[in-house]
Amino acid sequence: MSDARRVFVVIGIALASACGSSAATPPNPDGRPEIAVRVGAEGYDPAEVTAAAGAPVRLVFTRTTDEGCGQQLVFPSLDIRRDLPLNEPVAVDLTMPADGRVRFTCGMDMYDGALVAR
Repeated sequence: MSDARRVFVVIGIALASACGSSAATPPNPDGRPEIAVRVGAEGYDPAEVTAAAGAPVRLVFTRTTDEGCGQQLVFPSLDIRRDLPLNEPVAVDLTMPADGRVRFTCGMDMYDGALVAR
C-alpha cells in the first residue's frame, strides 16, 4: 500500500470514529457517575444496580431488541416515563435517596429493576 493510500485510510477511519452516532449519551458535565443498563428480551441487565446514598447518578438504558416489552421505561415512585428507541442510549438523571430502593419497570410492569442506595 502506498504512503498516500495509507494516509487516506487513516483519515477515513479517524473521521468515521469522530462522527459517532447522534444517539450517544449526552456529555456528563457535572461528573455524576453513569451506570449502563441493557434492556433485552428477558428484562434489564443488570436488574439491580447500586449508587451512593444521597448522591446524583445517571442511568443510561439501551434497548437492544424489539422482543419483549422494553420499549418504555417507568420509575413509578418518581413519576418518570421514557420511551426507549431501539439501540439508542437514553439517560435518566436522579439523586439517590438517603436509603432504600428506587424501582424501575417497563411500561407493562413486567420487567423489574431497582437502583439501590448503598
